[in-house]
Amino acid sequence: MPDRQTFDASALLDLLERSWTVQLRHVSLVIEADAPEEMIEAAADALGRAHRRLGHQELANRWPACVAVSIVGVAARHGGDSAFWPHWWVASHHRGSASKWGAAFLDALRALGLRAEPDAKHSIMTHAGLGATAEASRLRLDPFGHGIQRDGVALPYPTEDCLLVFTEDGRHLPAELPPCPVWVAHPRDREPTADVPLRIIAESLLPLGWNGWRLTQVDLENATWLALADGPHRPVRGEARPRLLIDRPLPGVTASDGSAVLAAPPALRLPDGEWLVTVERTGAARAAPADPADLWARLPRPLLGTFTVTARTAGGRATRETVTLAEGLALRHDPPVRVFDEEGLVPADTLFSTGPGLTVTPQALTFGPRETVRRITCVASEQTLALVVAPPHMRVLAGQEWSTVPLRLTMAALEELGELRFEIPGVREGLPLEVVSRGRSVQVLTPHARGDYPLRRVLDTVAAHGHATLVVRPDGHAIPLATISPASPATPDPWLCND
Repeated sequence: MPDRQTFDASALLDLLERSWTVQLRHVSLVIEADAPEEMIEAAADALGRAHRRLGHQELANRWPACVAVSIVGVAARHGGDSAFWPHWWVASHHRGSASKWGAAFLDALRALGLRAEPDAKHSIMTHAGLGATAEASRLRLDPFGHGIQRDGVALPYPTEDCLLVFTEDGRHLPAELPPCPVWVAHPRDREPTADVPLRIIAESLLPLGWNGWRLTQVDLENATWLALADGPHRPVRGEARPRLLIDRPLPGVTASDGSAVLAAPPALRLPDGEWLVTVERTGAARAAPADPADLWARLPRPLLGTFTVTARTAGGRATRETVTLAEGLALRHDPPVRVFDEEGLVPADTLFSTGPGLTVTPQALTFGPRETVRRITCVASEQTLALVVAPPHMRVLAGQEWSTVPLRLTMAALEELGELRFEIPGVREGLPLEVVSRGRSVQVLTPHARGDYPLRRVLDTVAAHGHATLVVRPDGHAIPLATISPASPATPDPWLCND
């Protein structure tokens, strides 16, 4: 018979395993599972107690979700420093072998169908969101028009009824929340609640397809939890964490990895206490100590490149944030948003200006009807930074791929495609779609809840009129989305009598 402690540990792990396994089916990183810190601590302790009888391999076989979530949770809590395994041994109350615990973690990932690197430590840091690979594969938010993305690809509509929370600069917060302003995306009919009245700072738009959802910025300063109505509580922990006060990024400009670019360096806000702060430029030999009151004072100006700011307590726990800076860079897109005309996107110009010490090549870009992306190079002193410029533009989807030119469809294509969706940055969803033939509107379509328009409803209309154009009018001006032509009549066979 197992002793009382082992029995209780097994019962707890069985319970958590069922819940966490379901969550891990819908994420790419373990840290994205919604696991409260107190449950992570309990699972780590239970694994340590169960290990005394079962061993590492059996733990991974019986409770892979518990092994993955608890190890990643401990790594995320302690910032992924070089002394991770001592933190795990403290959490599990069992020293064990680092190599065997690492092997159990990799086995757990494979059992769950999650990505497992050959090196256990690298896999743990990746799934804890503490590595470059992890950061690239997590959700991100652009609250000013492009919405929520995963791996740089916009999510066209939510797949489940949930609460999505992001930092001010768009980083996803899958677990515990900081007591500071955050962006919250949620179903409009399920408002977020907390143990104190929530102060709404701002409201923004989500792209087309997120009908029935709302994006707001709320302040969690005095809250201890956040939840959807009748949903699980997301804990707001302790004192505010260090954070960079990031201003609005340059519109339509990204670094090569897709991250936002800032024209002004952000300030650092630190909670009370003793903090050691460093700033490291990507490619530099080492991080440089920084003055928290004037974070960038010791660096040559203008600032150009990708910088990682690390704030560490006396106890060793670290918080890191990374930003890409092109200090003094300014731009103007003309027009601010590119929409369709008959040839594709309306032509556009982007003009650049710089502050002292910064140059940009070229200083102006011209985009033709079928061009959406160009590149520029910024130079300051001995530093260079390549940037990607893509002025905000509309796009249309029918089938599997987005298009940046109006679609040309046939009656047969209408029957196969089924639905159409479009996006115009800054334009609310739900616009009526008109079917225009010979200069007049002959039918109007309204979108489904997901934001797509049922193309099959226009089959009879196009058959009756012979030809049609699908247009929207966000500001009263008609923007073509697609032209529809009837099937071509069969060509008579000249060898047959066609009387």
